[in-house]
Amino acid sequence: MQKNKPITTAVAVTAALAFAQGAAAVGLPDVPNAHTGKQLGSTDSFTTALKGGTMDLMMRLRYEDVNDDLPAGHPNQPGDDAELLSIRSALGYSTARWNGFYARLEAENVTRIGDDKAFNVDDDLTFPPGPAGSISAEGHALIPDPEATEINEAYIGYRGADEANFLGQTTVKVGRQTILYDNHRWVGNIVWRQNHQSFDAIRIDNTSIPNLSISYSYIDEVNRLFGDDSPFKEWEMDEAHLVNAAYQTSFGKLTGYYYGLDFDDNPRTPFPEGVGVGPGITNFDSETWGLRLVGKHKASETFSLLYELEWANQDPTDDAANNLDDNDYYNIEAGGAFSIAGKPVVVKVGHEVLEGNGVNALQTPLATVHAFNGWADKFVGAPGGSATPVGGLEDTSVTASIKGLWGPSKVVLQYHDYSADKTVGGVSDYGTEWSILAAKPFAKNWLALLKYTDFDADSDWKAAGQFDTRKFWAMLQFSFK
Repeated sequence: MQKNKPITTAVAVTAALAFAQGAAAVGLPDVPNAHTGKQLGSTDSFTTALKGGTMDLMMRLRYEDVNDDLPAGHPNQPGDDAELLSIRSALGYSTARWNGFYARLEAENVTRIGDDKAFNVDDDLTFPPGPAGSISAEGHALIPDPEATEINEAYIGYRGADEANFLGQTTVKVGRQTILYDNHRWVGNIVWRQNHQSFDAIRIDNTSIPNLSISYSYIDEVNRLFGDDSPFKEWEMDEAHLVNAAYQTSFGKLTGYYYGLDFDDNPRTPFPEGVGVGPGITNFDSETWGLRLVGKHKASETFSLLYELEWANQDPTDDAANNLDDNDYYNIEAGGAFSIAGKPVVVKVGHEVLEGNGVNALQTPLATVHAFNGWADKFVGAPGGSATPVGGLEDTSVTASIKGLWGPSKVVLQYHDYSADKTVGGVSDYGTEWSILAAKPFAKNWLALLKYTDFDADSDWKAAGQFDTRKFWAMLQFSFK
């Protein structure tokens, strides 16, 4: 039986987050939108397919410390700090293909170590008082890593054994699975948090046309990072259709996408459509159309030009209120890859705009939001997903990364300047944030990481209830695949 090297999405992306985060000014490095070609070889023996599968294991021990500079009288008081030591364990098994069919199962567990000194969004959240009041009652800031044991992936797939024909270039997966598109801006697995996001879905990928990859996903349920025991529960969908088509050109990868989301109501909280509240209701029912270009041009033997352009339009639909209007998304990113003293360096400047009109703003509820708009998570909603202020968000960022300072390693520096797309309530600026990350793999299967971020809120946004935040992480990860 021929064996191609298996790639388990959760493990591969977790390693990419730690070691490669910061390669882009905005988000995570792009992933292929079609996953054909990443299963084990095919056999006509069911027993051989089971025995010839592969097991993978990932264990991640992480310490997180949060300090919120809450002003006197803030509704979150006295919940101004938090710390949490937790471990994530994920064990998976992927079979080989039997007459084209294969399967994968992955279980994950998140366990707290020591005292719980954080607001975890599990049973410490109640309605009333809701998120702010629950933080106050808990007496600690937010670290959304509840204890949980669940099935992260459980699906059956099909891909024809003959890779030269149409079925051999088509993959179908049915069941609970990880779904990632592009740089996680619209659809991701929230890989930074300990309990990853997955989807109960049907996914079809095809790469039979040269240079063209097409992917379609139908989502029935979104298995959120808080777990089903949280009042926010899972996000059930009335229907959700994701279409992503990418064509490789001589100047880069050109991607077009459509994401149509219709959330079911969440009867366990006072939030309609499974969402949270800010200055007005944040509605996630929407249709989003977009285009994205990512490219690289080798200008010389020592310098490569890197560029990324993206535009999208999001229109509230289905149960959205009549007074909500559509908003645009823009991302312009440019930079270069070169060497200093033999060390690979990447520097990028990005300008990302999530429009707001004063009533509603563009939202990305299924994204890996932590990878965007700063690691302090100032634009993340109470029930997860984005929480773009109704005035929108303009994020101008500079990212620099350097490899090899001490053997295989990476250091990332980031700076963000946040402002409103539209002044609302006298708030035109949100603040600034700088961050640093250092990651080093060692002993083949191990990775160590330190990460720090410091958000400084603008005075006008402080007057509207925001505050400065500092966060620190120390992480040790073991992965085997």
